[in-house]
Amino acid sequence: MYYLSKKKSKSQMGATKEEIVEALQVKGKNESIFFQELVHNLSRYIEPLGLYIRFNPLDDHWFISYDDEMSNLVAANPFKSKPKLAATLFCVIICTYSNSGIARVKEIMEIRKKKDILEDLKELEEDGYIQTDEKTNEVRLTPLIGYQLDLQKLFTKLSLKLKSSEIKTKDQS
Repeated sequence: MYYLSKKKSKSQMGATKEEIVEALQVKGKNESIFFQELVHNLSRYIEPLGLYIRFNPLDDHWFISYDDEMSNLVAANPFKSKPKLAATLFCVIICTYSNSGIARVKEIMEIRKKKDILEDLKELEEDGYIQTDEKTNEVRLTPLIGYQLDLQKLFTKLSLKLKSSEIKTKDQS
């Protein structure tokens, strides 16, 4: 529990599988099986408290999160009254996933269909969501968004929605 709830920095918490296995001094060919069993059993044990063990694919960290309907609503929009930041961050996510983790400012501007997104990018960097390189105009995500959104679920829902809209388009043809 300590390793799963430990905050390392503003944009990183939890621990990698390797850190947890090393701390528990598990070695040998069964370490993966032990780890999966540990995560599964601990997850079942803490679920009645509203706690869940999650995995952040951006930095390969396992962490504990609190889920209820209210926390999902808050986590879904950490920008409150600034929907333009959420839209810009979503465009960054799309670009970084389609370009092996690196997005170019020009690509983000094209997807966002806005000419001036530099202020948004600066604010997102100050909030810890992205890192920008002004020399190369490259943008990278920090692990922070992976702790606030279930990215795998997000992309699954998006792909299902795209697939259903493609089917509707074919049916109308």
